[in-house]
Amino acid sequence: MTIDRQDITRALLDVILFECAGYREAQNDRYLIRDLAVVFAHARTMFKNNHRTNNLRHPGDVFIQLHKLHTHLGLREYMRLLPRGNHAYFPYPTPVRCSSMDANGNAQEDHVSLPACSSQEVNDFLQNYAENVPSTFHDDIAAVVLYLRNNCWRNRKGSGGGSSELSVGGVLGVIKYSKVHNTIKRRKAERRQTHEVERQQAAARHRQQLAQEEARRKAEKQEQQRVCKEKEESEAREIRAMDVETAEKLRLQQLIDDARYRSITRYLEELKLQAATEETRQEVETLRKNLETTLRANAHLENVEVCLFGSFESGLSTLTSDADFTVYNFVSSGGRIIHGLAKILRAAGYGPITTIATARVPIISFVEHNIRCDMSINQPMGVLNSRLIHAYQRIDSRFLGLWFGLRLLAERHGILGGNRGYLSSYALTMMLIVFLQDVTTPPILPRLQQQGADKMSASLVDGIHCAYDQKPRNYAALASKNTKSEGQLLTEFCQYFGYTFNYLKQEVNPRFGIIRNRSVATPARSKMDNRPKDWSICILDPFIPNRNVAGNCRHNHAADIQQAFRSAGDALKVCNIDKAFKR
Repeated sequence: MTIDRQDITRALLDVILFECAGYREAQNDRYLIRDLAVVFAHARTMFKNNHRTNNLRHPGDVFIQLHKLHTHLGLREYMRLLPRGNHAYFPYPTPVRCSSMDANGNAQEDHVSLPACSSQEVNDFLQNYAENVPSTFHDDIAAVVLYLRNNCWRNRKGSGGGSSELSVGGVLGVIKYSKVHNTIKRRKAERRQTHEVERQQAAARHRQQLAQEEARRKAEKQEQQRVCKEKEESEAREIRAMDVETAEKLRLQQLIDDARYRSITRYLEELKLQAATEETRQEVETLRKNLETTLRANAHLENVEVCLFGSFESGLSTLTSDADFTVYNFVSSGGRIIHGLAKILRAAGYGPITTIATARVPIISFVEHNIRCDMSINQPMGVLNSRLIHAYQRIDSRFLGLWFGLRLLAERHGILGGNRGYLSSYALTMMLIVFLQDVTTPPILPRLQQQGADKMSASLVDGIHCAYDQKPRNYAALASKNTKSEGQLLTEFCQYFGYTFNYLKQEVNPRFGIIRNRSVATPARSKMDNRPKDWSICILDPFIPNRNVAGNCRHNHAADIQQAFRSAGDALKVCNIDKAFKR
C-alpha cells in the first residue's frame, strides 16, 4: 500500500495546532509561524533519527525537507496553499496573517490565530482523529507528539493526556493519539452507532405498533359509537312512545284527581267569598290616610307616617278582620308615647279609645266605620312581614283558597291561637308558603329572599337585612307548571304535616324556602319565664334570625296539631269535607 506523505504531514500539522492551542501563552490567540516552523524542525529531527532505529512506519522528514516546513518561509507558503486556511481535523481555519512590514516591504512576524477549544470541540477533534486519520499514522503521530512535548515544548503536556509504550516495540507515545487507544475508541463509537440504529429501529417498530393499536382502537370506538347510536335511537323511539303513553296516563290521572278533589276545591272557592271586598279595603286605605292627616295636623309633625300591616296589608283579610296600623316618627311630650297618641285621636273625635299600655307591644283600639282598628308605634317588621306575604299570595290564585281553608280547618280542630300555645295565623301562613316552595312538586312559589342581587331591593331595618324580590308577578309562569287543584294541595299539606314532618327535629324555614333539620337551638329560659323550655315545633321568622314564631307551642299541643292535620288529611283523602272541617 502506497502512503501519501502529505497526508501524514497534514494530520501531524492539525495535531500540532491542537497541541499548541492547548498550551500556548501568546496574547490575542496568536501563534507565530516561525515558532511553528521550529516545531516542525524538531519533528524532522525525530524522523531522521528513526532511520537508525526504524521504529516509525511512515517517517516524514523527506516531505518536511522537500517543502521546507522547518523554515519560516516554507511553512508560511505551505499553509497559504491550504484551501481558505481550513484543516481536515483542527476545528478553526488558520489563514496566515502579517503583523508588520519591514523597510523593504517584507512581512514580519507572520502568525496564525489559535483560539482555545471548548470541551465539545476537544471531544469532536479527538473523535474525528480516531475515525478519519488512518490507523497506520496513529502510533507515529503519538510518538512525535511525545517527542515534541519533551524536547520542544519544555515538558508541557499541551492538550493533556498521559503516555505509554506503543504497539511498535520500545517506542513511547501519547496514549490518546495511539493506534490501540483509537481502535478501541472507534469500536465503541461503532457499537454506539449500532445501538443507536437498533434503538431507532425499535422506536420505529414501537411507533408502528402504536399506530396500529390506535387504528384498532379508533375502529373499535367507531363501531361502539355506531352500536350506541343505534341503541340510543331505538331507546329514544321507545321513550317517545312511552312519553306519549305516560303523558296520556298523567292527563287521565289529573282528570281523575280533579274530579276526586273537585268538591274540596269548590268548597275552598266558597271560602274565598269571606275575603274582604275591594270596597272594604278602600275604606281601610281611606281611614289610614285620614289618621295620617289627623296626626300630622294635631301633633304638628309633618313627617308622621301611618302604615297598614296585618291581614289588610298581606291580602288575607276577611269581612270581619281588624285593621292594624303602626305609626312612624311620632313623638309626644310627657308620659308614655302611646298615651300621647290616644290623646290626640280622642281630641280629633275618634273613639271610644282603649289603651293597652302594658302589652308586649302597646296598642290603642277603637272602632271607625264599623272597622275595629288597632294602632301601635314603630313596628316596621310587622309591615315587612305583611308585604312579603302579600307578594307571595299575588303569585298564584290558589294561595288564597288554601289559606282560608287551612285557617278554618285549624280553627275547627282547635289548633289556631298563638296566645293559647297553638299556632298563630302568622305561623300557619309560613307553613303554607314553605310547603308551596319546597314540598309540592313542581314548586308553586319561588324563594323571593334567595334571588340574585340584581333582583333584590336592599333593605335594612333595625340592623336586619330584609331584602326580597318585590316583583312577584315575574314568577307566575313557575306556578303554572304545577297543575294541582286547591283541593289536592290542601290534602297533601295535611298529609305532609300529619305524617311526614318531624316536629322535634325539623324546622320550617321561610327565609331559605326549605324544610330541613333544625339549625337553631331553643334559647335558655329563666325560672320566671313561663314559655316552654324546649321547642316542640320550629317555624322560623323570614327576617329576624333565630326567631321561632311558634315558640310558645307546648309539647302536648304539638301532638294535637299533628293529630289534627292527620285526621283532616285522612278525611280529605276520601273527600269527606264534613269530617275534615268538622261541619
